[in-house]
Amino acid sequence: MRRAWLALLTLWLAAVLAAAGQARAEPLRLDTRLGHADASGHLERLDDPAGALTVSQAAEAQAWKPLPASLSAGFTRDTVWLRLPIQVDEVARGGWMLRLSNSLLDDVRVYVSDGDGGSWSLLGWSGEDRPRREWPVDYRSPVIQFDPPTAGSYAIMIRLQSKNAVATRVEVWQRLAFDNQSRREGLLFGLYFGFYLLLICVHAVFWWATRAPMSGLFLAYIGNCVFNEVMSLGLVQQLTGLPVEWSDRMLGVGIAVSLPVALRIAFAQLDLAALYPRAVRGLQRLFWAIAGLCSLFVLTGHYAWGMQPTQLLALTLIVAFSTLAVYLLKQGWRPARFFAVAFGVFYAGVLIAFLRNLGVLPVNAFTEYISTLGTMLHMLLLSLSIVGRHERQRRRKERQQANVAADLARQHSHRLEREVALRTAEMQEEIQRRVLLEDELRASLELERRVFTEQRDFVAMVSHEFRTPLAIITTSAQQLARNLAAPVEKSLARCGNIRDAAMRLLALVDEYLTHDRMGEPRAEPRLTECDLRALLADLDREFPAGRIQCAYGPGRHVLLCDAGMLRIALRNLLANADRHCPEGEAVHVALREDADLQHIDVANSGDPIPADEQERLFQKYYRGPNALRHPGAGLGLYLVRTIAERLGGSVCLKTAGGAEPVCFCLSLPRRNAARAS
Repeated sequence: MRRAWLALLTLWLAAVLAAAGQARAEPLRLDTRLGHADASGHLERLDDPAGALTVSQAAEAQAWKPLPASLSAGFTRDTVWLRLPIQVDEVARGGWMLRLSNSLLDDVRVYVSDGDGGSWSLLGWSGEDRPRREWPVDYRSPVIQFDPPTAGSYAIMIRLQSKNAVATRVEVWQRLAFDNQSRREGLLFGLYFGFYLLLICVHAVFWWATRAPMSGLFLAYIGNCVFNEVMSLGLVQQLTGLPVEWSDRMLGVGIAVSLPVALRIAFAQLDLAALYPRAVRGLQRLFWAIAGLCSLFVLTGHYAWGMQPTQLLALTLIVAFSTLAVYLLKQGWRPARFFAVAFGVFYAGVLIAFLRNLGVLPVNAFTEYISTLGTMLHMLLLSLSIVGRHERQRRRKERQQANVAADLARQHSHRLEREVALRTAEMQEEIQRRVLLEDELRASLELERRVFTEQRDFVAMVSHEFRTPLAIITTSAQQLARNLAAPVEKSLARCGNIRDAAMRLLALVDEYLTHDRMGEPRAEPRLTECDLRALLADLDREFPAGRIQCAYGPGRHVLLCDAGMLRIALRNLLANADRHCPEGEAVHVALREDADLQHIDVANSGDPIPADEQERLFQKYYRGPNALRHPGAGLGLYLVRTIAERLGGSVCLKTAGGAEPVCFCLSLPRRNAARAS
């Protein structure tokens, strides 16, 4: 059963493919009411690479393909056959004219047969390979007359060969309509080329009168463009009978030369020599060399070899200059504004024409004439720009010359003004220098007063802070000396008082010495390996047993830093917490690590710190109301912050008390932890 279904499916696909291969285009219906008809959508195409098929063999071939639009085969050496089925409903007086829009086709042969596929007869033979006097109709492009004797079905076969781009529209005109269209076309061409002739004459006179380099370059540019246009339209060949050996070579060389000429015009309009002088000179030489090489190919008979690179390079230049113009517009380059308008319409038309010749776009009236209209508008804008630029330059020169006399007249007064201004400036500079000197003296005096005040306060504070522990030491020593036979407990208590007072003196001295060291501008940390656990254990001995309780989080807690500075910072944090922690409670120290920092939290229970005092805790010599009950110099937390910043870290008040204990957090970078480990 499965095999049977597969066989049926195969037969169905074969039938569909056969039907598709035998699909024929719908015939073009002609009657007397139809003055003009476009064969697009009614054509079929057959490629003959060897060019050896006869009309009968081509008609019987199985490789015909419907054309959805007009023919656009690009540059090809193949012979291309077109088949057009026609249904004549009513015979028109004078018949119909079969027109091919491409004027540069080399060989065009048109055959006709009745709709039943009978014998084929040559309807007409045209193309640039035949002398113009032998063309069936004197027209700029191939036109063949089709005059059927009776109504009915007919088939027309068109055989095409060309070294140029094989792209053409096929149109069918009634004879009267074709004659009227020819007269209108002649009038339009007269106006079109009259416009160009007027531009050429105006700029020739303008160049002769001004010798402006841009005007001479524009003459070469517009002359080359007009030459290529009339050759592409076949007007010169129609009027002069120029043979194809000359016309193709002249057109090919003209198109190749237009490449460096257009490049020079684009460079001048964008003023790229001011931005990229070396690149402009190099590209001009390169494109003249390419134009010479492509012209050589055309002159030696290799037309496609010369034209395809030229057109591809032209497309590349259009894209490159369009992109560059957009970029320069964003950069604020003024010449790019006019370039985007004048060359935009021209590039759009040329791009569409080239894509039509290369077979990318279909052949229709729009793609055939858009290049002509774009070039016309481009030339007009460019002409106005050149004349306007020269006029602006002339007016600028006149203004410059008019300003020279005024400048000479103003020079003497300017000299006097400069002398006065110079003397005034010198006086102002002297006044300013004296003002700055006075400000510096005031600042120095103010600094001296502030330093004197700080020194006075510092001496008073040191005198006060040192007097208490010294008095304790003196009193305890006198008591020991007077009563050597006192009980051991009293002697030990007096020794303990002496030790506590000495430790207090030592802490004060450390604070003052550390403060002086921090004030040195070149004091650099002395980096050593520091084990935080060992350091905290050593500091714990300076406090009563059980007063300091440490909790160590995960990690080794080893840093490479200045161990002396870190010891002073930790001792000040612990001493600060010890002073404010109630008797019988412990100061809690917690060590924890994260990816980049080592955190040391020191917490103690006690009175909360008011919000208005929290910002001033780390200020120099500041002591809050809670600290006034305990001795100290007001340098402890200030030194902690200074040491933390010197070691690349920071210290902050983590919690201010109340619901939670008062907690300070010292954070140091762990950038040296890898080396320490």
